Amino acid sequence: MRVLVPGGCGFLGSNFVRRLAAAGEDAVVLDRLTDFGNLARLEAVPHEFVQGDVADAVTATGAADGCQAIVNFAAETNLDASALASGGFIVTDSFGTHVLLEFARVAGIRFVQVSTSEADRPSTPAAASKAGADLQVLAYAQTHGANASIVRGPAAYGPFQHPAAEPAAAIVRALAEDTAPPGSLEGTWIHADDHSAAVERILREGEPGEIYRLTEEHVRTPQDHGLVETLEWYRSRRDWWEPLLAARPGFEEQYARRDA
Repeated sequence: MRVLVPGGCGFLGSNFVRRLAAAGEDAVVLDRLTDFGNLARLEAVPHEFVQGDVADAVTATGAADGCQAIVNFAAETNLDASALASGGFIVTDSFGTHVLLEFARVAGIRFVQVSTSEADRPSTPAAASKAGADLQVLAYAQTHGANASIVRGPAAYGPFQHPAAEPAAAIVRALAEDTAPPGSLEGTWIHADDHSAAVERILREGEPGEIYRLTEEHVRTPQDHGLVETLEWYRSRRDWWEPLLAARPGFEEQYARRDA
């Protein structure tokens, strides 16, 4: 199966692409490579890459041509601007989803929207944009008979998470300051591998028009094991995350204690 993965250079999207490749599927990745998207996450992973905006109908539909499914991870994730740049969220999340849905409707292919549990009760512009995109998915399934489903998952963690996002931020702070890393996470969290496993199952077996909410029952990786594994990954991959942090405003002030 050939699958288009918009947002496939992001944290969860790249994990899913690795899972598809391991299963022998053909992945086409569409990503702008801005903010939290990083092509280095897919190093040595077989895939076809298209750089572009999911809201650009020409680029997005061109990337989707010949695919049997679309699994949409594309979303604005700028942690610094989520409350200030609502327009950007709407363009990417809502209009971008519309572009993909229209292609899936016409082509008659499977569509999975990877959303967030925050869309259940949106309280931020980012969550509201995701909720709006989800409503489009449900409308396309009901009105047009699109073979489209939604996955809403809790916060995720694991290797390759951007070091400015929690809990990766707490882990790299501990490594930089030689302090104890987080031993547990409050609330419901899911390892990226478990998230990808659930998304793949919904891709293959999900019903049109359904919202699938990932809960504790989808967590297969024990948190204590997952956090230790994640810590060791960040300890051994400073070459990956230190340049990302260095490029962010305020890096020198935030990590000044490293050289104190």
